[in-house]
Amino acid sequence: QTGLGALSLVAVAELGLGGVLFLQARSLEGQYGGLITAGAADEFVPGSVTQFAEGNFFLVRNEDGGFMAVHNRCPHLGCTVNWVEAKGKFYCPCHASSFNAYGEYQNQPVTRALDTFSVLFDDELVKVDTSHIQMRAHYSPDQIHYRN
Repeated sequence: QTGLGALSLVAVAELGLGGVLFLQARSLEGQYGGLITAGAADEFVPGSVTQFAEGNFFLVRNEDGGFMAVHNRCPHLGCTVNWVEAKGKFYCPCHASSFNAYGEYQNQPVTRALDTFSVLFDDELVKVDTSHIQMRAHYSPDQIHYRN
């Protein structure tokens, strides 16, 4: 009985520690839920959309050099959207909703734009803060971030 009780206590302690380490790892830099370094600004071609699957976002580089980080989840049911380069659109596989390159919705059942994350600059590096999702109704040019 004592051996079984001790073994159970060890198992519970391991699960608890494992859970704490799992949650802690997600908050470290470079992981979703934290600050992710996307790369040097010049690595992203104007007019491009780059997927960061582990960060749950797409980095959009505007034709004039600005940046926007678009969440890869559809605001309707949370399905993962895909970028289709040939059509220049994001598509939700769940209900065939589509979004333009800035995440603006184009058809039902979705009723608002894709969410975004803040884009920051550290010298030449582009960083995306995935710790806070920015909900929005529509795309607006003031949502594009520029290096100073």
